[in-house]
Formats: sequence, structure tokens, C-alpha cells
Amino acid sequence: MKPQMILTVFIMSALAVFTAENTFSAGALKQFGDHMGRSHHALLYKRQSCDSCHENSEPTAFPADFVCLDCHDEVELVQATARPEEEKWQNPHNNMHYGKDVPCMECHGEHRESELLCAGCHSFDYPDFKK
Repeated sequence: MKPQMILTVFIMSALAVFTAENTFSAGALKQFGDHMGRSHHALLYKRQSCDSCHENSEPTAFPADFVCLDCHDEVELVQATARPEEEKWQNPHNNMHYGKDVPCMECHGEHRESELLCAGCHSFDYPDFKK
């Protein structure tokens, strides 16, 4: 992983801890007992604990990408978010800056509203992006 990405992941993790209470999106998140989470991950909340995704039962950091990729196929994600030829490098899962090396949690949030990393500098339209 590139040093800039490591720093970005660290900063995003720290910000998530301090701002989690204020960034929940009621439309995309659902209450599961003591935790907010994505409704499409409901099964994880019903039968497993935090350590099914995080390194321990009292998480302090985002899960590693391999946890997401155990269920979500990277090739399918790249294909599903492919853009027309003239915009092909605007694919959030395979882009001109980072290729396929953007950590999942840079954009996607399980317990908070998701935010597009690219939107910090660009104004690309991703109509299927779910916050």
C-alpha cells in the first residue's frame, strides 16, 4: 500500500471514531441492537458478533479489505461500476489514481454514511452509489 494511502486510511479511521454519531444516514442504515449497520448486512448482525468483520469484539479500526472481499467479488465490483470508454478511469473500483488499491472503507461505511473519496477533488456522477 502506498504511504499516502496509509495516511489517508489512518486519518479516515480517526475521523470516523470522532464523528460517527453525526454521520449516520437514517435511510441507508438500520438499528441492530446497540449498533447501526447496513440493512443488506442484516444477517451478520443477527447471528454474529463484531469480530466476524473486525479483528476483535471491541473494534477500534476499520476491517481489512479481505473481510469485505470474502463476500464481495472484486472483479464483479469493477465490472458493475465500469464507465464508458472515454470515462473508463472514473471507475471507483479501478481508477487512474489508485487502480484497484483503494481500501473499501475509503468510500463505504458500515456504521456511518458512505462518502466518495473521489468527491474530494472531482464532481463525477455515480448514480448507483448508496450512502
